[in-house]
Amino acid sequence: MMKKMKKMKMTQKFHEPFSPTILETTVSDRFVNIVNTVADDVLSSEKKSQQWDWSHKLVGKVNKEILIPVTDSDDKIFLFKIIKQGCLDYLNYHIDKKRNNPWTRMGNGKKPTIDNIYLTHSWIVSQYAGDFNPMHHHNGDFSGGIYLKVPEGMNDEWEEDFQDHYPARGLIEYSFGENQSFRCDNLKFKPEVGKFLVFPSWLKHLVYPFSVEGERRMMSFNASLINNK
Repeated sequence: MMKKMKKMKMTQKFHEPFSPTILETTVSDRFVNIVNTVADDVLSSEKKSQQWDWSHKLVGKVNKEILIPVTDSDDKIFLFKIIKQGCLDYLNYHIDKKRNNPWTRMGNGKKPTIDNIYLTHSWIVSQYAGDFNPMHHHNGDFSGGIYLKVPEGMNDEWEEDFQDHYPARGLIEYSFGENQSFRCDNLKFKPEVGKFLVFPSWLKHLVYPFSVEGERRMMSFNASLINNK
């Protein structure tokens, strides 16, 4: 008579997927208030909106896209430090994981610092009902965005939209590769004031339109890694 084989308990280890990483974190109320104060001043003036217009450099089909003329030096240092620190945290994550990254490819054995992050551009995306951003990517090494305003009625719209098979209204969606077994090809985020996202500049993404009244405002940026030996 054959003995029953014991069921062996197998050790399992799940490896991270072969896909780009997106950092999700938050900024302080002070950050949001500083940028909103500057943006409100520019967006409320047609003359200033034209002076600081940045839409000709972007693909968005939105109300207004403007540069951010922060004149207070202390505020500028504070904002830049937060953005650059987010990029540095993103970079160090990949260095620690021994993943392919531009710093390692530079052949610099030293640990990167915030001074190795160069903020190339930052701008405001002021979006209203029906506006959208088609699929696109950015320039540089790092890109990201910080949500500054979300329409009050958007939560109700989301509740309705999430009953659908593909909720999307007002969301940002990142896309990579193909939708195959055991993986997905997209990731969506709901806008929330203070939410801060960092991702590789080459990663394609889009922003869906919404239908409620009010402004969905985001600060976007591009940054590059510099080797200032």
